[in-house]
Amino acid sequence: MRTKDEMTKPGGDPIKNLAVPRAIAATRGEKISRTVARLVAKTIADDRLEPGAALPSEQEMANNFGVGRASVREGLRLLEAQGLVTVRQGLGGGPSVAEPTGAAFGDTMSMYLQVNDIRLAEVVEAVIQMEGLTAALAAERVARGEITDPDELESLDAHDHDVETHREFIETAVGFHDHLRQIAGNYIIALVGSALAHLFSDRAIVAHPNAWSEQERTLFSDAHAEIGRAIRAGDAATARELATAHVRESVAMTLGGHPTILQDRVDWK
Repeated sequence: MRTKDEMTKPGGDPIKNLAVPRAIAATRGEKISRTVARLVAKTIADDRLEPGAALPSEQEMANNFGVGRASVREGLRLLEAQGLVTVRQGLGGGPSVAEPTGAAFGDTMSMYLQVNDIRLAEVVEAVIQMEGLTAALAAERVARGEITDPDELESLDAHDHDVETHREFIETAVGFHDHLRQIAGNYIIALVGSALAHLFSDRAIVAHPNAWSEQERTLFSDAHAEIGRAIRAGDAATARELATAHVRESVAMTLGGHPTILQDRVDWK
């Protein structure tokens, strides 16, 4: 991984490369700020910069790119809006690499859903199908012998019954599905699945009472345990069926007496 100091040394890095001014000059049909954003994103990817890594200052980028500082600032704002960069103001601030999350991607996705007048019911159906796919992919990886770390499979054991507070229960239940997305072995599916889950939970979780009943907790725990057993057995068809049924039941429990929320438009938040 390259440090901020290494990134500002001559040669090697796109931000310092002499080809950069030529690249910017060649994109006359594109806003300079967008070109700057693309080049910064490329640097993050090429140098494998991890979340938290410092980027050159706005002035350094302006000098290196041969563009105005306003164009750099606008380019960074584009990246910040997509959850790829964080810009802190004041002493010790400046741009740094952010950690891309499903929640940030979901917020961006919600803009597209809003302008197309998409209702929450369509998001819910996508969540249901995506969770089934995720469970099936995880089981297929087990069947092919691609998951060899015992901790990955041990994490499928249901622990919902071990928690005490409402927050702990929610975090454990959500964590189970987050783990499924990780072991499914496909970053794109994990990202989209996480984004869809965020779109649903962020809007519907408020419809459920503050406390989940013991019966509801047991239903969650039993369903997670069944899904885990199917995945460990490498049974993709059963894992998909169980996960799909579980998420449908979870949606029904979450919405409770507020089914009309499914007809709400997904607005950008």
